[in-house]
Amino acid sequence: MKLAIYDDLFLLDGYRTYTARTGFPNADPRLAGLLLNHRTVNGIFDDLNPNHDYDHDGRDDWAFADLGRWDPEVNTTRFIEAMPRWREKGVIAFTIGLQGGNPFRSSPPPAGLSTRDVDCGAFEPDGSLRPAFMARLRRILDKAKDLDMVPIVNYFYQGGNRRIAEDAIGTAIDNATNWLLENGYDGLLIDLVNECDSEAYWPALQLPRVHEMIYRLKDDVLLFNDRTGNARVFYVGASFTGSFSVAEKLSQLPEAFLRAVDVLFPHGNHRTTSEIKQAIAALRQRAQIVSPKPLPIVYNEDIEQPATDQAGDWGGNLEHLEACLEAHVSWGNLIRSHQRVPCEDWVAGSEVQRSWFDRTSKLAGEPTAPSGVLKFKHRI
Repeated sequence: MKLAIYDDLFLLDGYRTYTARTGFPNADPRLAGLLLNHRTVNGIFDDLNPNHDYDHDGRDDWAFADLGRWDPEVNTTRFIEAMPRWREKGVIAFTIGLQGGNPFRSSPPPAGLSTRDVDCGAFEPDGSLRPAFMARLRRILDKAKDLDMVPIVNYFYQGGNRRIAEDAIGTAIDNATNWLLENGYDGLLIDLVNECDSEAYWPALQLPRVHEMIYRLKDDVLLFNDRTGNARVFYVGASFTGSFSVAEKLSQLPEAFLRAVDVLFPHGNHRTTSEIKQAIAALRQRAQIVSPKPLPIVYNEDIEQPATDQAGDWGGNLEHLEACLEAHVSWGNLIRSHQRVPCEDWVAGSEVQRSWFDRTSKLAGEPTAPSGVLKFKHRI
């Protein structure tokens, strides 16, 4: 199924998400046209530094408990094995990152450690692509197509951004976008810059100027279509930190940014439920003044502290989810163990995870099989 946006609704093959036509005949009606999603950005992670012992305890920080070593292909394989289970539990969207995200067990990383120390991105310093990372990404995106799932592809992460030369940022965007197009992907959601209000980025990727890079990505798509006769569409935005995603700041978003984006990606980290509601209202009001079209809002990262379970996981308080549903806004959970490396269990590894999937299961109801499976059976 191909994703499209109509007004502020998400459609799959022309039908609203979470309806009978898109595989969820028993879903809560509030979900129609929305995305339940979660942040799983390290699905193609590898660390090209020769020594992964950042805390100097003599052990590989990324080693799987059952293997005693790190293996990036195992990491991606286990990610892919979990994807059907996410869909069964109603989570049809996920964020996957070309530069990953904080892989350490805590956020922020332990004292003396930094995500900038980890060489884990799909880009070389000159903006060229690392084939092994992109091969793992292809496996995930192809599985998403099979399952009627919606990837949110993030290009740049503040922890790894400056490993790319400043004058190579445009090249990196061109290379990643053309790779996605040449490999047949269409209707993708792109979060170009994770938390673009962060000063950790090169200036071209920060909020005052990021619209220029968004247009560059869109131009890459148009040029590809002109060259090949295709009509591919990518829906592009750039997300904001939780500290920026408050009513006062969102009401001052640059007009150029709002004209450039197709989707809005606020983050809800460390915000109260009241602040989430105020932020949604302010964001909609600002967008309606500036943008000629309604813009869907997707919280593709949210941590609600102090909800922490015995395993040290975060993300168990789902009040923000309820607030977003009432406002017809898509919501995504950042469960700490879904981002740290390695994730030992993508579904049932902690009380927080079980709570999340229990809630999404109740909201989405029992799904039908993905459309690809149904078509295959019909041909028989």
